[in-house]
Amino acid sequence: MTSKKQIDSDLQAAFLGVKALSNDLYVEELAGYEDELKDSLNQDADDALLCVFADRGEVAMMVVEPGGTIYRNEKAVAKLRAMLPNTLDVNLQVLLPMFSADISRGDFGVAGIKWLPAQST
Repeated sequence: MTSKKQIDSDLQAAFLGVKALSNDLYVEELAGYEDELKDSLNQDADDALLCVFADRGEVAMMVVEPGGTIYRNEKAVAKLRAMLPNTLDVNLQVLLPMFSADISRGDFGVAGIKWLPAQST
């Protein structure tokens, strides 16, 4: 299993666009869980779901939207950037260490995304 430190580095590189995401890893590890993650999104009533996995220097991810639309790998990163244009980098500072810990234990890194109403001043 890949070390937590290496997983964190690989995830950061993938989100920054420095490292290409792996279609092979997506098919091997994530593709079989698409329906389960769609169901989880609906049960939790999140606005979207992010799922990432890293192994052997490769990274794969998906973003699931209500209605079942799935964005894979680079399209998932682009979707996240469009959904969270001002807050993605800040959110990743919190999420990536948690994802790295989860992945180092052999799990996927999964986070539900909820839209918060804008606060009036």
